[in-house]
Amino acid sequence: MKQHHLFWGQKPIRASWLGLLFLLCCGISWAQAPSFDQSYLRWKAEQQAHDDRLKQKQLQNYYLARPTQQSTSSEKIRLNQASLEQLQQLNGIGEKKAQAIVDYRQKNGGFKSIDELQNIKGIGPKLLAKNRDRLGL
Repeated sequence: MKQHHLFWGQKPIRASWLGLLFLLCCGISWAQAPSFDQSYLRWKAEQQAHDDRLKQKQLQNYYLARPTQQSTSSEKIRLNQASLEQLQQLNGIGEKKAQAIVDYRQKNGGFKSIDELQNIKGIGPKLLAKNRDRLGL
């Protein structure tokens, strides 16, 4: 039976030596496998614990912002007397629009109807419809 030789430079290397070298290289990585597995399992357990903590926080803080209580008809915001803070409680009314409402009220001597609110820049029929039930004169 003829032996097969591989040549590396000028010297023949038997295939069995290459096989042994291959096994040694693989054996080193297999020897490291249990420590890698342990590291992975530890990491996975930490991630699972973190996910569980996040789920608990999400259940506790379900709302990003608490829903506001719906005002009753007796809690209407009176356009001719409301402060900036009270006007900002309306849907879609921020600091600038509230200030514009106060400025309009001072310039024109108060509102004569709720529909007159649409004369203010940035307040249209949709915004008025959202807030109509909360408004009074």
